[in-house]
Amino acid sequence: MTLLTALLLAGTGWAQTRIQGQPVRQNAPVEVTVKPVIDTSFFTLPAEVTDAYLDSIGTRFDRPINDYVLFGVHGGAAFNHTYFNPPWEAKFHTHLPVFGASVTIHGKLFGFMPYFGLEIGVQHTYEGFQFKENKETKITRNLEGVENMVMDVWEVPFLMAGHADIGENFKLLAKVGIFGGYRTSVTRTGPFTESTRYKIREEVYSPWEYRESFRDFDLRWTYGLEGGVGMGLMFSPFEFHVNALVKWGWGSFYRPDYYNDYYYRFGYPLDLMVTAGIYYQLTPRRGYTRHQLKKIAKQIVYGE
Repeated sequence: MTLLTALLLAGTGWAQTRIQGQPVRQNAPVEVTVKPVIDTSFFTLPAEVTDAYLDSIGTRFDRPINDYVLFGVHGGAAFNHTYFNPPWEAKFHTHLPVFGASVTIHGKLFGFMPYFGLEIGVQHTYEGFQFKENKETKITRNLEGVENMVMDVWEVPFLMAGHADIGENFKLLAKVGIFGGYRTSVTRTGPFTESTRYKIREEVYSPWEYRESFRDFDLRWTYGLEGGVGMGLMFSPFEFHVNALVKWGWGSFYRPDYYNDYYYRFGYPLDLMVTAGIYYQLTPRRGYTRHQLKKIAKQIVYGE
């Protein structure tokens, strides 16, 4: 009996020295591992994921603005004016229609500011002048018999276009750049255009030539500075823009010495244009492009 009691006491002491299969010294602290019980239903989705459910958990998808390409057409009106040297009192006169098409390539300035782009296009517009009538004498001044002159112009603007987005569907526009163009036709009216002949220095013109043809000293190439502001509505892939532009021409209407070899004359166009247009996003404005998706897939598959 005494032997059996001794064996039981020895076995109990040996068991207390082994916890989780590892021997430890007596009186050492015992480490106990507790496995947490996780409610996996917390991580499961409902049977149907609705917009209301996404709103309830505050889900937001932030899609960056891409370097996208925009093509569109526009139309509007031109308000023509002219700066003369020596000064002549001209006034604004309206001509319709102005129309054209353009392509805008949007990009990121300094690699991270997606609010800029380059715009190039072609448009039909007008240049010319119209003199004011003297309120006291009721007489309208004329330049070599011309009171009013209108020229059709085809031009190519090259502009830097900036935009500031306000929300998802509205943006403000600003653009500035240069333009070059060619004057294709001209129409003049005035008291002397109905005479049988009209002479300027050594050149003699018939009434038809003087009314509807370019004279020998007229300059047909035009160029200068163009810029303005506008606003746009965006409903991808379409956009609707309204712009107000100022065009300051640096190409005179005629040779400076056409009238006198010593006293030069200049006439430069100074015009306003108001246009409205519809545009189409040739590449996605937001979200991943096809090239970006291919790059992401390659990184996932090959780890590159």
